[in-house]
Amino acid sequence: MKMFNLLLNATVILFLLSNTLIAKANPTYWNVDHESDEEWINIDAFGMVSENMMAISMNKERCDELDVDFYFTSYSANRADDGFKFALEVIEQPYNGEEYTNYEEELFVAYSEKRGERIFYLLDDGYLYDTERWLEILQSSGPFAQKIILKKHHDPEYDIDTSSLLTDIDEVWDMTDLHNIIAREYQKCRFKVYNKLEL
Repeated sequence: MKMFNLLLNATVILFLLSNTLIAKANPTYWNVDHESDEEWINIDAFGMVSENMMAISMNKERCDELDVDFYFTSYSANRADDGFKFALEVIEQPYNGEEYTNYEEELFVAYSEKRGERIFYLLDDGYLYDTERWLEILQSSGPFAQKIILKKHHDPEYDIDTSSLLTDIDEVWDMTDLHNIIAREYQKCRFKVYNKLEL
């Protein structure tokens, strides 16, 4: 149900903004929604390059866990099946300084749907993350941008050129204010006050 609701929300937003590029992040860059889904608090943002989305979900009954997914939109003729895997390179670049972090992960197609000329992909890594650990990492990092690059998987079973499946194989998100947003929603979730208005 969470996956369907997130995909539906992403589809509506992508439809409205399909011809708009997100040029630069601003204080409302990360969207928070804890009302449209009874079970989940959803935190998401469009990328700064194209119309792809990072979505972070916190279950209202298990606040200590975060589920992180990516929604990619493609206009490619070829379509990856559910379960298809991509290698994921993550580059974290601080805004103040030249040092950066680079590591690799794996994403698989958890769900895909073709609508007209576009294919919508829900990409997942299959992990649930510890909320407090994420907060520690985000707080110690300072303002930074995160770039992801989807590459061909090393497994011969998925030996297909990534650019033949995805229109854009890389995306960038501004992670600057994410710590404050997750910390606020985590506190609301723990004390069950996410539906109260902020003054």
